[in-house]
Amino acid sequence: MIRTRSRIPLAAVLVAVLSACTTQVAGSPVPVPNPTPVKPVPTAANLLGDLPSFDPCSLVEPADLAPHGTPAPAKPDSLDHCPFTVTTASNAKLDVTVGLLDRLDSEGEIQAQYKPYRDLRIAVEREDPTRCARRVVFTDLVTLTVAVDNFGADKTSARELCGIADHVVRLVADRVLDKEVGHRTFPARSLGRVDPCSSVSSATAAKVPGMTSPKVKPYPAAHQCRWSKDGSAQPPRLRVTYAVGVPTVPDGRTKTAEDVGGRPTTISKSSSSSLALCAAETAHIPVDGGEGLHELAFVTVNLPTGSQVEDACAAAKAIAAEVWSHLPK
Repeated sequence: MIRTRSRIPLAAVLVAVLSACTTQVAGSPVPVPNPTPVKPVPTAANLLGDLPSFDPCSLVEPADLAPHGTPAPAKPDSLDHCPFTVTTASNAKLDVTVGLLDRLDSEGEIQAQYKPYRDLRIAVEREDPTRCARRVVFTDLVTLTVAVDNFGADKTSARELCGIADHVVRLVADRVLDKEVGHRTFPARSLGRVDPCSSVSSATAAKVPGMTSPKVKPYPAAHQCRWSKDGSAQPPRLRVTYAVGVPTVPDGRTKTAEDVGGRPTTISKSSSSSLALCAAETAHIPVDGGEGLHELAFVTVNLPTGSQVEDACAAAKAIAAEVWSHLPK
């Protein structure tokens, strides 16, 4: 049986509507507030913006280092970090670098203690009298490194190095969170936006001895790329890096001038009881600022204990020929 809806007289409906319109409500009207803005998730891309053009030199300046000695900008040698020197009261000349974006597969990938700092964390790495490193850690496990190194003969303490690193990493984290981040503008033909991971095929990477099934590790700023047999940094290892600096001068011994893929190339080799290393380097376009600076492309092959450096060089040159062919014309 289908039931019919009961009908309400039209006059009754009109009375109800009109009564509702004349009902008085106590109190004063309050404007509806604007919705609370949503704070962006503190990932590297959200806080740093475009990662390939991110300029680490926008986050630190010599005056920041003045409490620890006499600071000075150092000659650029990378697209990934900003270099300085600090000469301490004891006359030790220390190297300070800010930048180098990396991505961790897990927190346990590095030996560090993670400490909260505002909306980010700071990874306190193991320290010694020659190096102290701290990392700003974003929520996506991208890290930004502040490192203080003593490459000289003057003795320093871990406390002295880490005093500088702790001071600078907090400044850097504050400026990142306060959106005081600058970016580079790359000129035509620059390597700044060329992804090195796309410059080497898997078949070519497999020319590194002992690396038949290479695994690739890209870096967030896309200025370098690494291949190894298991994805780690252990040799055998291949790295392609786009950088800035003064081209290496051949010396006819461990650094020789060769033609690789139709480009002037410097081959640098070194070996020890634990490593065989060979690097192929070619200069690209000049960089504004003079002092002989150029954009540089590197192919570096590292082989493990017992390997021959000539085997590393044979692989480096074969791979460089492919990489050079992808450089902007």
